[in-house]
Amino acid sequence: MILKDLLKQPPVSILIQDSFSVKGRPLFLSLIHNYSKNGYSVRYFKYDSPLSSEKSEMEQLKFSWQTSIFNENQDSSRTAIESCWSSDLANNGKHLVVAIDSLSPLLLNWTVGELASALRNLQKTTAVAVVALVHGDVHDKETVQALNYIFHCHLTVRKAQGRNVCSGVLRKGSGKLVDSDEYYSITDQWEVKDVEEVVEPSPNVVVDSLPKNAVPKSTFKLDLNAKEEEARSQVVLPYIRKQASSATSETSKGQIIYEAEAPDWDDEDPDDDLEI
Repeated sequence: MILKDLLKQPPVSILIQDSFSVKGRPLFLSLIHNYSKNGYSVRYFKYDSPLSSEKSEMEQLKFSWQTSIFNENQDSSRTAIESCWSSDLANNGKHLVVAIDSLSPLLLNWTVGELASALRNLQKTTAVAVVALVHGDVHDKETVQALNYIFHCHLTVRKAQGRNVCSGVLRKGSGKLVDSDEYYSITDQWEVKDVEEVVEPSPNVVVDSLPKNAVPKSTFKLDLNAKEEEARSQVVLPYIRKQASSATSETSKGQIIYEAEAPDWDDEDPDDDLEI
C-alpha cells in the first residue's frame, strides 16, 4: 500500500491533489509532520491561504516554519522564489524536505514549463524531496498530468462511503507504476491512522431460481403432462429401428440404418453429339 509505505520509508517527491469538496491539506501537513518527527529537516513555503487562519495548526507541527514562510512583502518573481527554495541547500547535511503549499497560486503566474523547470532544478540535489499540494479543480487535466511527470508519487484525496480515500500512483526506479486505493484518517496530533486498502465488493451472482419446467406466460398450453411426455418418448424417429429384445432380455438399443446411394456418373457424351 502506497500511503502506508510512505509513512515508513525515507521521503520522496510527492504531489498531493485535492479539490474544493475534499481538502488535501490535512494529509499534506500530516506527511511533513511525520518526516519532521523522524528527524528530517523541513522547509515550509506557503503561498495559498493567509497564515493567520492556520497559525494554531502550524504551531502543533513543531518544526521551524516561521522563517520559511513566503509573504507578500517579499519579491514574487520566479528568480526570487527559486532562490528562496534552493538557499542553504548545500550547507544542509541531512535529507531535506521542501514543502510547498500550494502550487496553484504559482501556476496562475507561471507556465507549467517554468514551474517544472524550477522544481527539477530543486530536485537535482539527491538529498532534497519536494512535497507539494495542488488544487486539481482549479487547473485543467493537461496541467496536472504534466506535473505528475516531475514527482515520484501522486496522491489524490476523495471521499467514498463517508471515509477519506487516498488514491496513489508511485513510479519506482525501474519506471514501473504501482497504484492503490487506501482509507485513512487524521488524528488531532496530525498523525495518519487507520490506513487500510480499499476492497471493492465482488458483484453478486444471480442464481437462476426458476424451476426446470418453467415456461413464459402464454394463453396457449405449452407444457406437457405425464401422459404426453410418455407418448413422446415412444415415438420412433426416422431412420431408427429398434432391435427386438433378445432371449437374455438385453436392453434394446437404437440402430441407424444408412444406405449409400448408387453413384450417379454422367456419361461423357449424354447427348451423343460429340465425335470421340
